[in-house]
This record gives sequence, C-alpha cells and structure tokens, in this order.
Amino acid sequence: ELNILNDLVTIVKQYFPELIDKFNSLTDLRNQSYVKYKMKVIFIVRLLGLMCEIKSMHGMTRELNTKESIENIAQICGLELEEIPHCDTINDVFEKVKVEEIEKIRKYMISKLIRGKILQRYKIRDRYYHIIVDGTGLAASRKKYNENCLVKKKTDKKGNEYQEYSTYVLEAKLVVGEMVFSIGSEFVENTEENETKQDCETKAFKRLAEKIKKEYPKLKILISGDALYASKPAIDICKENGWKYIIRFKEGTIPSLYQEFKTVVAESNESTKVNYEYVTGLDYEGEKINVIKYMDTKKDTEFVYITDLSITNKNIENTINVGRNRWKIENEGFNIQKNRTFDIGHLYSKNQTAIKVHYLMIQIAHILRQMLEKGIKEVKELKLKLKEISQTLKKQLTSTI
Repeated sequence: ELNILNDLVTIVKQYFPELIDKFNSLTDLRNQSYVKYKMKVIFIVRLLGLMCEIKSMHGMTRELNTKESIENIAQICGLELEEIPHCDTINDVFEKVKVEEIEKIRKYMISKLIRGKILQRYKIRDRYYHIIVDGTGLAASRKKYNENCLVKKKTDKKGNEYQEYSTYVLEAKLVVGEMVFSIGSEFVENTEENETKQDCETKAFKRLAEKIKKEYPKLKILISGDALYASKPAIDICKENGWKYIIRFKEGTIPSLYQEFKTVVAESNESTKVNYEYVTGLDYEGEKINVIKYMDTKKDTEFVYITDLSITNKNIENTINVGRNRWKIENEGFNIQKNRTFDIGHLYSKNQTAIKVHYLMIQIAHILRQMLEKGIKEVKELKLKLKEISQTLKKQLTSTI
C-alpha cells in the first residue's frame, strides 16, 4: 500500500523543513485588501499540480478542485481553506513576484542537501561537485508574445520565410547519481541592455557562472559542457572561479589543438589501455590542457574531451565516464521536463517574469520528484513508471484525506 503523498510531505519535512515558510515569505506585491490566499497556498498548489503531471493551468484548477484535495492542501499549508486559487490568480501572482527570491528558495534546497552531506558520495574524485551546463529552448511561436523573445528567421516546408519568437534558457544541473538537480538558470533574452545585439548562450554562461560563484563561493566544482564550451572564454571563466572542467571536444572547435593532439598521440600515446588515448600538457593560448579520448568500437563512436583534471592510466576510464555524464542533462533533465513529467515547452504565461517563475517552479518540483522516484524504497522496488507515480500521487491528493 503506497502512500506517495505522505512520502512527498515526509521528504519536504525531513530535508527542506523551511520550504513552505519560505514560499509564504516571498514579497507580496498584491493589493492586500483583495488578498484571499496566502503566498504559500499559491505556490504549494502550483507545486502539487506539477508533481501530479498536470500540464495546463486550467487543468490544474479543474483537477485539484475536490473536497479532499482542498483539505490536503490546507493541512500541508497549516491553515483552513474553502477552495483553491484559480489559475488566473496564480498567474497574477507569478507576474509580480521577484524571480531572484524563487532562485533563493532553490538555493536553500541545494544548500540543505550539501550541508547535510547528503551528496558527499556523488563527488568526483571525492572532491568536486559535478555541474553540467547546457541550453534548451522553451516556448516558440510565430507571434511575438513578449518583448524579451529571441527572434530567428526560419523557412517552412514550402520554402516561405518567417520569424520565430522563442524563449531559451541556459541551465546548470548538479549530478547526483542517477538524478540531476537544477543549481542555476540563466535566461537568454533580449533586454534594453543588449538591444543592439541579440543575447546568446555564450554571454549567458558568463552571467550564470557569476550567479553560481556568488551563491556557492566555496564549492569545489567540476564543469561539463558540450563542444560550444571548448573555447578560451569558457576556460577562462572556469579558471577565474577556481573550477575544474571537462568539456566535449570536436575537431572543428579548436582545429589547431585537435591537430596537435592527433599528431602527438600518434607518436606517444600516454595510455596503455586499449581504445583509450590521452596526451597531457598541450599548450592552448598559454593554458596547459589535457586531451583524452575513448573509442567505442561497438558503436564506432569516439568520445574526446579537454580537461584540466590530472590524467593517469588508473583514472582515464573513470574520467571518460565523467565526461560522458554530460548526457544526463539531456536525458534525466531536459527530456523528462519536456516530454515526460513536466512540459517546459508549454507557454503557461506570456509575461516574461511569470515564464521564469513557472520554469523555476518546475526545477523545484523536479528535485522533489526525483527524490520521490529514486529515494523511496517501495517506489523503486515496484519499478513504477513516471506516469504511474503521477497518477497515484494525483489520486491520493484528490480523493483521500
């Protein structure tokens, strides 16, 4: 007999005991004479809607509007409720809330896990927290839905050109075994500051790195990224922040370095292991860089990385596996959030502030969902599918007190 709702509440109480109070302490810019719901009710309803895999705001209002659901939410929030807030009410609040305050709530959650030494065994080489950085598109439309949209020229199947307006985010995920927890997000957007030239992922990485360094100044970090980050500016950012890096490397990214690696490794491969190659101390604009390679003969695929981690024959296999973990942000991260439990591509609001808040709430919900899916013994033993977990949670929330 599973009680997933009870397990979820237990996870919050045990690991994040101040979470609900922090939602309630968010700056409330509403006209207080018209306020019917406390901030914690607004945010807990949205959080539960996401946890139950309800993929539209109106659907959330409709499906959570049962007597049992209202009483359960009231108990979780520690107050009395006669009904839950309508989706329009929630969106009105999301348009006015301060995005940085939601980011602080996520920081509180990650910091609690780090300080509680819950994540110790997931460190790389017993020292570094592994953070993967990658960007992904969210909503996209042929109509301009707000002033911060990115604009791109596209061509349809008939050869007609059109402009696509979209929202794009650069995300940093902390690797926790089979899980990936959001630790930082930076939106790539057009603002008054960059109106002369459209924003891009490279610029966003600099801003994202500043955020992470400010929020976690003493955290020993290993950064992973795709070949876009195999560049001097990205490496310099890692160096300036005292971070290690392991970055996907392709022939076209830094041609001179790739050619030097091929030439040197052909003469003196430092690896004695079959299908592995590495050369240490190659010079790249004054930086000493190690290049490592693994050839997967079964799939006829090669994996090449640049890194400043020390490389030996003893650690080369493990280091390659760390580099290959970059795919976790695609599989356990974006794929789940786009195509499975959540729907980050859905335009929950056209307001830019609300778009950011919805996205950050998905990141918070995803942390809790992963802890529920991977951390509850009964759930793992039953090998429940994601959809089954969502359905069970929704059924218990809406029909059992």
